[in-house]
Amino acid sequence: MKESDTNLNVPNHTQPASGACKTPPFLPLHLGRGQRILVADDNPAIRQMMSDTFARANFHVDAAADGEEAWDIIQRSHYDLLVTDNEMPHLEGLELVKRIRSAGMRLPVIIASGSICETAKRDYAELQFEVVPKPFALRDLLNTVGNALRGSVEAVTTEPGSSVPAPAPASQPQENGIRPNHPHVLIVDDDQTVRGSLAAALESDGFTVEEAGGGIEAVHWAAQYPVDLVLLDLNMPRGDGWTAFRELDRVTPLLPVIVITARPNQYEEAVRVGVDAFMEKPLDIPVLMRAIKKLTSEGEERHVGRITNRAFVTQWLRSPDRHSNF
Repeated sequence: MKESDTNLNVPNHTQPASGACKTPPFLPLHLGRGQRILVADDNPAIRQMMSDTFARANFHVDAAADGEEAWDIIQRSHYDLLVTDNEMPHLEGLELVKRIRSAGMRLPVIIASGSICETAKRDYAELQFEVVPKPFALRDLLNTVGNALRGSVEAVTTEPGSSVPAPAPASQPQENGIRPNHPHVLIVDDDQTVRGSLAAALESDGFTVEEAGGGIEAVHWAAQYPVDLVLLDLNMPRGDGWTAFRELDRVTPLLPVIVITARPNQYEEAVRVGVDAFMEKPLDIPVLMRAIKKLTSEGEERHVGRITNRAFVTQWLRSPDRHSNF
């Protein structure tokens, strides 16, 4: 397949070996200065992905599979930052942070979780932690890491009684500290009529919809704001769909993507690059809606599996008489 000449302004680096967790190659390699980060997450693939990301950004990284293991490690060694999931066996992330603060430790903490969001900090202000909601863009995670580390230095060097600005949130706040029950879908298509029809169908079913007219706009949007699923056309003047998918996959590797296209003979390419699902135009809206509901309701394990499982195969969405898997 001929590559698109469209440049999405994301540096091109060597891809990881087949079967490895994909770490987006846009990472700011100057970010870390030998500082030490402890990653705590019970999902091995997420744990490995974050560890690889931080290592490539010049941090020294250790990892723990649950809160109790993280607590044991923290008591034995010094770290500059803890990045932890919340829902873990043996000891949840919030309980781990409570232990850390009860012990008088000023260790900066980021909770990267799908069960607790930015506004939850108000309920636990005394614990002093930052939040990155899952699924997250690695760019957002690294920005929050930089803010947290800068904040910790300012807190040490600021005179008593003076105020230190809080780090900027990684994404837009969400009500009640939990993920919304109306998933956000980003529709990427240069045809305004198609976007409008899909938006109407989705909004009537309770989804929140954003629209982008090209691949460049889609990548920029997904990198900055919470999105739960992308509907991606291929034939667009401002960023070819396959180019956009590669950059989305780098920036937001856990974000589900459904390719929708009138371009013939594209399913094999969808399988090759690892798209979640694929549908040819004209669209079968009921089948598409079922797929969207399924993908936005699944846990992160399924989305991690798309990255790490070599046996993963893109779902071809077709009418029931053509054996769609949704």
